[in-house]
Amino acid sequence: MLLLGPPFARLLPHDPGATMLPTSAAGTYDESTEHARYLIAIAGAFLLAGATWWLAKRQPAMPPRAAVVRTCAEAALAALLVACIAAQYQTRYGPIYTRIEGVAIRERYFNPTTLTVAATIAALLTLAVRSAPLRARAAALLRETSARRWSALAGAVVLTGVWLLHAVNSDASIGSVLWPVRYHLEFTLDEAFAVTNGLTPLVDYSAQYSSLWPFLEALVLAVFGKTVLVFTIAMCTLTALALLAVFGVLRRATRSSLTALLLYVPFLATSMFSIGEASVNRGSFGNYFGIFPLRYAGPYLVGWLAARHLDRRGGTLSAWLLFTAAGLALINNADFGVAAVAAAAAACLWGAPRWDRRSLLTLLGSLAAGLVTALALVALLTLVRAGELPQLGRIVEYARIYGAAGYAMLPLPGALGLHTAIYLTYVGAIGTATVRALRGAHNRVLTGMLVWAGVFGLGSGMYYVGRSQPEALRTTFSVWALALALLTYVALRWLAARPDRRPSIAAVAVLCGFGIAVCSVVQIPTPWSQVQRIEAAIVPGTSSYPNPLRPPADARARRFVATVADGPSRFVYRRGAPVAVLITTGHRLADSYGIANVSPYTGTDSIHTRQQVDAVVTALRRAGGNTIVLPASFDQSNDGSDVITTDPGIFAVLGRHGFALVTRRGLQPYDEQRGLRDAAGLSWHGGTLVKFVDARRLRPAPLHK
Repeated sequence: MLLLGPPFARLLPHDPGATMLPTSAAGTYDESTEHARYLIAIAGAFLLAGATWWLAKRQPAMPPRAAVVRTCAEAALAALLVACIAAQYQTRYGPIYTRIEGVAIRERYFNPTTLTVAATIAALLTLAVRSAPLRARAAALLRETSARRWSALAGAVVLTGVWLLHAVNSDASIGSVLWPVRYHLEFTLDEAFAVTNGLTPLVDYSAQYSSLWPFLEALVLAVFGKTVLVFTIAMCTLTALALLAVFGVLRRATRSSLTALLLYVPFLATSMFSIGEASVNRGSFGNYFGIFPLRYAGPYLVGWLAARHLDRRGGTLSAWLLFTAAGLALINNADFGVAAVAAAAAACLWGAPRWDRRSLLTLLGSLAAGLVTALALVALLTLVRAGELPQLGRIVEYARIYGAAGYAMLPLPGALGLHTAIYLTYVGAIGTATVRALRGAHNRVLTGMLVWAGVFGLGSGMYYVGRSQPEALRTTFSVWALALALLTYVALRWLAARPDRRPSIAAVAVLCGFGIAVCSVVQIPTPWSQVQRIEAAIVPGTSSYPNPLRPPADARARRFVATVADGPSRFVYRRGAPVAVLITTGHRLADSYGIANVSPYTGTDSIHTRQQVDAVVTALRRAGGNTIVLPASFDQSNDGSDVITTDPGIFAVLGRHGFALVTRRGLQPYDEQRGLRDAAGLSWHGGTLVKFVDARRLRPAPLHK
């Protein structure tokens, strides 16, 4: 990786085909070498699988000292894992991560108490499984029956609901949540309202998180009400279905619903791992909807379909449905979707009853047919809704800006750390699945889902490798916990079958990892405290702006946002008039005020290139509009109110397009030297909204029809 990373990096795309705006360019880093090295690391996992297959086919004579070599290899693994934990405790995240000069933080994730308890859990599991009476009792207790199956499912449903209560909010309670939770909610909420307001993702709107789920979200909002409460309940429901799909995977892989529940609870807790203190008002990737459900839901549902396909020994039709779902996950979000497609293909290959040319061609045919079907379904959807075929470039528009251009990319904090241990877990899952496949293990679901977790973990891990913020590593915890759960089941069965042999270091390491996941269970929120939080009004000291995501009802705000220029000094309101509202909640505002927000992006925080500004202008002019509303730069208040750092390059590009700034003296050409000093603005959550008007189109056609 060290040697081949730099030359391979030159083969990766660097030019996103766009010009970064000044502020965004300042936050751009070239991570191509690191990306190339991680791709080599991913290839290493498959080289290991290939080497295992090659050696197994040839059965070379093992030297007498092979056992010594194996012991040394296990000792090296143990030393490496200890080094990873020690490195994590020593790592300091400096200004490049904190964005504050002179400020560095540490992120340990798991404290010494957690590590001690995890080691104790591993020791107890090892001792228990080596006891014949305990094994007999466990086998009797975990044997599958109809009553146990339904009881385990009910328990999984209840626990999932309890864990997700912290992600439910109303228009009132949202003012009291942590600032990062509210800030990120604005983006995902606006994607749903972009559809409600008339735009179509992949046609005239570029979603940053999800291209397909917003259609379902908009339908729910239309039926049950356009409120934050309805939206968050819908998102939590989708997350719950995705998590319960993993319970279904574990049930099929272990053939026991109670065993699946025992593995599922630590997985659930680790998926909802708290960011910061696990208080009543908490942050996690359960209420950061950009991860759960918008990125994870599709792949986890694909994983359930893969397990179902293997369990039922499905044929061509079942495989076609599986890869159709995988294709939809890919179109919805390429970050995790590519990994989901690769994981589904790997599960089918490793879980196949035999490997030959015919079965491989059948798999490739099902994969191609599924992807084509997914694309056809999306094309039909956009044709019916917008009369246009999808623009596939919009699927990877933000991937190009972040990945190819390097915007907001951050380096890994070092070669060693918790991220290395997580990587080794995925490699172990793929290696274990390979050995099981070569031995013809009877439980093909377990084999397939081991490799599914490993491949999906490696692929989705690129999200953290690209933007290696301390909190971003938690995005990998969910699939890591799934891989640990599956490996734990394998390790316990291995130990139970060999009670007289010394436990392998690898098996003990897996059980320690599972013990860490078990410790996450103590973070469970109490249901009554969460219900009180949802019902409560604004909490004093948390925000100066009650209901910060609700569109203001006062006439002045409506008049400023919803009126369109009809001449150099006259602004009028017309229902359905096209306006570009570049506020993070701009599409919700437009829907509430009865106008059409034609911006293809969610606010200025989603606009990083000059070409994106050009696209806003093009969309506005195509719709016949001439008015743009956008925020000036906001300062962060002591109470944690909204922070919007509008790139001044946006104003400059608008000026070059002939847009004039609305000032107290009327329309004035934008002067980059004076900036927004003369703007006639509207006070907005601690900052100011300003208006620009297309001086070349002062008589918009939609107002005179």
